[in-house]
Amino acid sequence: MVTAAHVAKSMDFSSYIIMGGSNDVPRKVYLLDLIQERKPIWQFHNRADLAVLKPSPKRSIANSGLLQGKFLPTNYISKDSSKAVSRDIQLTIIGFPLGIGVEKRFSPLTYRTYPSSGFITMQRADLKTMCEFLLLENPSVGGYSGGPVFDVSQTVINSMTTTGSGTMCYGFIHGTLSDETGGKLAAITPSYFMFDLIK
Repeated sequence: MVTAAHVAKSMDFSSYIIMGGSNDVPRKVYLLDLIQERKPIWQFHNRADLAVLKPSPKRSIANSGLLQGKFLPTNYISKDSSKAVSRDIQLTIIGFPLGIGVEKRFSPLTYRTYPSSGFITMQRADLKTMCEFLLLENPSVGGYSGGPVFDVSQTVINSMTTTGSGTMCYGFIHGTLSDETGGKLAAITPSYFMFDLIK
C-alpha cells in the first residue's frame, strides 16, 4: 500500500482504510487487521513525500476476498527517473477529495489533467525540504493526497477512442502549489521514489 508520507504520519493503530466491497458498499478495514502486530507500520522515504505499508492481513481479511483485485502490479508503475512523462499525455487523478465517495457507495472521484513540467526540484509543502516533483496543469483538492496519477491510455475525441502505450502510474499527489494571484498547480511525487522503499 502506498500513500503520501504526510497522510501516513497521521495514522496510528486505531486508523482504518475504506475499501470497496461487494455491490460498491464501503468496508472499513483497520490497519491492525492488515498488519497483525504492533510494529512500525509504515516505511517512510527519506526525501520524498511517500510511505509504503506491506500488508500481512489476518486470515479473516485474507479469506474474505476483499483484497482481491485491489493491488496494481509494479510493472504498471513507472520506474523511470531519467525522463518525465510527456506533456502531451493526459493523466487521470484518482481519489476521495474532501472524503467524497466513501459514504453509502464506494465511488472514487477522477479528474483529468496534463503535466505542466518535467521533473523539477522544489520545497515539500509539509517539511520544507527539497525534493523532485512533477507539476500538473490543474490543482489538487484536499483528500486527494497520496492518490495515484495514471495515464489510463484512453482518449475519446468525438466518436473515436485512441489508446496510448498502456496504463501507467506516474506519481502520487503531494499537494497544491498556489500563490496570491489564484494560480494553482498540483504537485506530484514521482512514482520512481516508491521503488526505493520496496527493494
